[in-house]
Amino acid sequence: MLTNRCFNQATRLVTTSLLLLSASVACADWPQWRGPDRTGHVDAPPLIRSLPDQGLQPEWTFEGLKGGNSGGWSSPVIADGRVYVYAHTKTRNAEADLGPAKYPWLPPNKRVGMSEAEYEAYEVKRRDENERRAKAFRFDERLVCLDLQSGELIWDRQLESQYTRFVQSGTPCIADGRVYVLGAARTARCFDAGSGELIWEQPLSDDFRDEFFASSFAVYQDTAIVCCGPVFALNKQDGKILWQGETSLDYQSHSSPVVWQTDTPVVIVNSKGGRTLGYRLADGHKLWVLQAGTGQSTPIVAENRLLTYGSSRKSGLTAFQLYPESPEKKPTELWQFRRAADSGSTPVVYNDAVFVQGDKRLAKVRLEDGNTVWQTTMRISNPRYTSLVAAGDQVFYGWEGLLAFDAKADDFEPFYKARIDSDGVLIGEEDLEKKLNLSEIRAQPEGAQKAESLWQKNAVRSGPLDCSSPAFSDGRLVIRRSNSVVCYRLDSSQAL
Repeated sequence: MLTNRCFNQATRLVTTSLLLLSASVACADWPQWRGPDRTGHVDAPPLIRSLPDQGLQPEWTFEGLKGGNSGGWSSPVIADGRVYVYAHTKTRNAEADLGPAKYPWLPPNKRVGMSEAEYEAYEVKRRDENERRAKAFRFDERLVCLDLQSGELIWDRQLESQYTRFVQSGTPCIADGRVYVLGAARTARCFDAGSGELIWEQPLSDDFRDEFFASSFAVYQDTAIVCCGPVFALNKQDGKILWQGETSLDYQSHSSPVVWQTDTPVVIVNSKGGRTLGYRLADGHKLWVLQAGTGQSTPIVAENRLLTYGSSRKSGLTAFQLYPESPEKKPTELWQFRRAADSGSTPVVYNDAVFVQGDKRLAKVRLEDGNTVWQTTMRISNPRYTSLVAAGDQVFYGWEGLLAFDAKADDFEPFYKARIDSDGVLIGEEDLEKKLNLSEIRAQPEGAQKAESLWQKNAVRSGPLDCSSPAFSDGRLVIRRSNSVVCYRLDSSQAL
């Protein structure tokens, strides 16, 4: 039996341990693309399950960081109480007279009637024209560091850069007090996370014209890995190239690598032709190749399972068995889920489930066998590339607005479907319609057009940056917008 003194000491120890555990949960970081372990999930304290009628004011907003075609689609990351965001920006020379483009980009519906050869010839002319027009702009790369609690700028690092066909969009990776990011023209850089000082930069081999990349570094032990044409492994201390994959076979531009942490660590990457490859981290020896049908998504490793996600439903979401005692053994397929597909969205793994978004479909799938727990259709337009993220027992999707739903439920149970208005307020869709008096406006002559214009301004263009995913830490959700970064406090004990 415990004495009172021993009982009191034990109680204090348990209380202290719970407090420390609570603090570690609350302050879990999001230091890289797809969160702490690249499953898209991070631990979190209890979060709000509804928004006030008047909406949730942002805790802070950082203005003036361009995104989209003017700054890229890099996602924010969070480490040690700081937020890091990368942008590849262009500034037009005021004296330049560009005139209309003769060869604009053609979406698929504008290519009707063109043969494959005709479209390829058109693309050559378009690239040539774009390079000529690019001379009228100045290109820079910008890495900003913000305080997570206040949004105040800690440092702002800007480097002169160059034109790429689309803007560079790699998400930074924070490891051991350093920031690793893939810049334009296949240039890898490492910065001091505290000061923003450039520690090293390393041009990566292969010819470069106007290619762009959205791959993000993975850092494990002494190695930093990124896909930039082939996969490259660099010494994280000085940037020296340790090994690289085969350029002609293993080309990739947007998918990011993941490290399978076994006794013999393995780098897993998606490559062109729908292939997924495993390389021995120590020397780059190729161990196996899977014809997984992948797109631009990032592979996921969870419970000795490899998950890949394709750009067509033919491949869909696929699970493979990994063999930790024999990492060189080719993974074997366990199951496929073919009810969703996306060109670049990466799923989320939480406990025993996988959450996957593709087209307008959203589903919860069992990790064990691939069976569908639930599936729903989202009422949004043309979602692509943006990935789900999960914090605690909630999953978030930031496309046009912000959808939050229950990760534990056996049915789709949304907590709120919100928009970010032009003032940065996170507000429910119905409450925003009331705030804008849209019902009254629609009832007026020619009011439908005016109402739609107000909705586009206050609910669509002011929303999250397409193709960028939010980051979460310390009860805060950080979202990148087209010209700003905004933070919302979602901790249920603090937000309301």
